[in-house]
Amino acid sequence: MKLVIPVLSLETGGTRFIYQLANELVDKGHNVEIVLPENAAVAWPLRAQITRVKELTPATIPPGDFLLPNFYPTVFPAWESKKGRVVRLSLGYEPLWVKETEKALASYLIDAPIISLSEWHRQLILENTGRNSTVIPGGVDSTVFRPSPKKSLSTGRLTLAYILRSKEHGYTWKGSEDFWEACRQLTQLVPNFDIQVAAPEGANYQAFRPYEIVKTTSDTEMAKFYAQADIFVSTSYFESFSMPSLEAMACGTAVVTTDNGGNRDYAKNGENCLLVPPSDIIQLTQTLAHLLTQHKVRCQLAQTGLHFAQSWTWQHSANKLEALLLKLSHT
Repeated sequence: MKLVIPVLSLETGGTRFIYQLANELVDKGHNVEIVLPENAAVAWPLRAQITRVKELTPATIPPGDFLLPNFYPTVFPAWESKKGRVVRLSLGYEPLWVKETEKALASYLIDAPIISLSEWHRQLILENTGRNSTVIPGGVDSTVFRPSPKKSLSTGRLTLAYILRSKEHGYTWKGSEDFWEACRQLTQLVPNFDIQVAAPEGANYQAFRPYEIVKTTSDTEMAKFYAQADIFVSTSYFESFSMPSLEAMACGTAVVTTDNGGNRDYAKNGENCLLVPPSDIIQLTQTLAHLLTQHKVRCQLAQTGLHFAQSWTWQHSANKLEALLLKLSHT
């Protein structure tokens, strides 16, 4: 099959889904072409063909058996191009956070099949648009995201890891203020812990205490960031899938995460992670204090999470996508 994926950019975050699936589909023998604006960033090592155009328009989108637009501004050029069957890939239900709410909603109402990333994501789209979708979950590359020695073995101080996303770049739902407030309160309960932060957009926060910003410009660096920490913390209010927590599990790190919806397919409270309600700073603080002081519980969560993550592969995700497209090609 010839698959064309129009994107605005391939930077960090949810576009990992596109990069991983594109590479897996290339390895399965499909012709995958990613088309994006000439100045757009590409943060991932792609094996698919990359085509740069001045801007995404119906005229500049190449023909294919299937066109897989993933963000609402890419849906309309793909649909209007008439150059292949459109399958609308949703990496997140955009009307929840973008300013162009009506346009974002309209991108779900065209007569094209929809792909969602989790059961919660599927239900969200269904409830708001009346349209069903096929769930193709995310995965994790366990050859890269794998355990390595904890920093605490040499420092004697346990480390919390957190991904700090920038509000200036539109990440208003990540709950970063909740994380910092929980850490401030946590200091009164467990004084001796360190904080390390990955900041993909270069965000900085005037925190109450020093913290380390870790360079994470490659998957190898990101895996080390997860693996060196004792606890990975996620505070999002909602997510379509939430890959970082799964990646942290694969790196043998205990996970504390909000129940953000998209992680319900893999996050099992008390088994492979600890779940707290979004915005519940008191419970987040208490949960972190519990894990910081309970070595056995922390290690058990990390071990169960590591084992659980092994079955969530990108090959499995690509197989599901391939099966869907083959089925659509016969209808």
